[in-house]
Amino acid sequence: MKISKIAYLLVTVIILSGCGLSNMASKYENVTYKVKPSILEVHGGKITLNLDASFPQKYFAKNVVVDFTPVLVYPGGEKSFKTISIQGESATGGEKTIFFENGGSFSYEDVVKYTSEMSNSTLELRAVGREKSKLRSEEQRKPLGPVSIAKGVITTPTRVKNNEEVAIDNHNYERETILEEKATIYFLVNQAEIRTTEKSKEEIKRLQNFANQGNKTHSIEIVSYASPEGSVKTNDEVSERRMKNTVRYIKRLLKSLKIDGADNNDLYTETSLGEDWEGFESIVKSSSIKDKRRINKIVNSVEDLEIREQQIRDLSEIYDALKDDVLPQLRKAVIIIRSFEPKRTDEEIAKLAVNYPDSLDIKELLFSASLTKKIVEKKTIYNKVIELHNDWRGYNNLGAMFILEGELNQAMNFIEKAEKIAGEKSDILTNKGIIAARKGQLKTAQKFFNEARTTELNQAILDIRQGEYEKAVRFFKNSNSYNATLAKVLNGNNKAKCNENNASCFYLNAISYAREKDYISASKHLEKAIKNDSSYKKEALKDLEFIDLRENEDFIKLTK
Repeated sequence: MKISKIAYLLVTVIILSGCGLSNMASKYENVTYKVKPSILEVHGGKITLNLDASFPQKYFAKNVVVDFTPVLVYPGGEKSFKTISIQGESATGGEKTIFFENGGSFSYEDVVKYTSEMSNSTLELRAVGREKSKLRSEEQRKPLGPVSIAKGVITTPTRVKNNEEVAIDNHNYERETILEEKATIYFLVNQAEIRTTEKSKEEIKRLQNFANQGNKTHSIEIVSYASPEGSVKTNDEVSERRMKNTVRYIKRLLKSLKIDGADNNDLYTETSLGEDWEGFESIVKSSSIKDKRRINKIVNSVEDLEIREQQIRDLSEIYDALKDDVLPQLRKAVIIIRSFEPKRTDEEIAKLAVNYPDSLDIKELLFSASLTKKIVEKKTIYNKVIELHNDWRGYNNLGAMFILEGELNQAMNFIEKAEKIAGEKSDILTNKGIIAARKGQLKTAQKFFNEARTTELNQAILDIRQGEYEKAVRFFKNSNSYNATLAKVLNGNNKAKCNENNASCFYLNAISYAREKDYISASKHLEKAIKNDSSYKKEALKDLEFIDLRENEDFIKLTK
């Protein structure tokens, strides 16, 4: 009889010890959950979950700890957010306490990396209650739920167009190159006549040789000066005479040589600058004259030219050096002849690139790739650059072509070869950044872009990918392109509309109208998108941007 009573009491204790957890399980539907936003969204390649849970009065047992784990379940897999442990008032080990009499709540936030499979998913909240047995050390465990608390993920932020600017503009070829040659004629103090000895100087001979090359003349410039000695008025006048005499001399010389444009006055620029204080300061600075700092201090501090010259003359101990070594170099006229370097036409370069690429120099060969829009032809040219010159630009630019084709691994292979040759060039870093961005390695992409000082467009596109919509909008503010509109819509401007005439643009506008609750316009633009690209029919069916249109007759007809 005593044994029976003991057994009865033992069973009663065991039942009572687990009744708190069992009671919670039976009344679990009274717990409420709120997910913000109600449909999950991907931003910056991640899904952020904000969850609020509320427990009613006299629900949460005092000795129970519940482990809550949100889990995204999708075809072929699942992804768990972090677990949070919530405890009753007499339990330990939880992160938040809920009291039995009054109930309570907790808030939760966590982030997981997004993958494309998650777009069609269900968010489950899995909960496991734990309660220590009063008779034994082991815990009793009991699942609560699971419950479905959200369905699907808004993926509009992933709809970025891959139209970054690949870095291939590195040929350094100039369609127009201006060559120039200078000669200087020196004069005696206060004189403007060109002496016979000056005509035979090496500089004049070099000028003659340059002119004899027969190139088309771009311009002829004559600039005359005077040394800062005597009055400013006198020096201005002598500088003017030097300029006129030099112009007459050079015109006669060039006409005798039958130089192109020698008698075309429009090609001549004639300038008399008077006292050459800039030249004075430069020559003194590079000379070995004693107290040159003192001289240049006067030049920089005294504005009145007459007073400035007098103060320099007063430096009697060093003025002789200036008179002998500096001032004669300032009594001059400079002649500059500029001509166009002979160039092949674009048509000639394009033909040679196909038929005789080895006849082009590397600048011309790289430039020839810009003369075709066909990627296959560009690839052929860049392969020739590699074969003939083993130049880093051939590897880099070939890699960029694979980026444009979406072959990112192949692209990286060539770009890394370029880097082995040239190191971390800006073009190489930009292209590596584009590859990283398209692979979802956004921090790595930003690092490369920073180092490369990439274009504003590339940075703006990366800003969209990173969820930095406001920054992207600042760049795109005056544009209605696809990516510009996407940035504006994601930044909250549902009035923004794309002005490109293509399926992706129509689809984006349908999303924008749907967010405005203008379902008629949304359906019209969705119809345009589907007409241009039938794959958008299937896309729209699963896209939660159109969840409010799923009962709409027009939408149903479009997506049949």
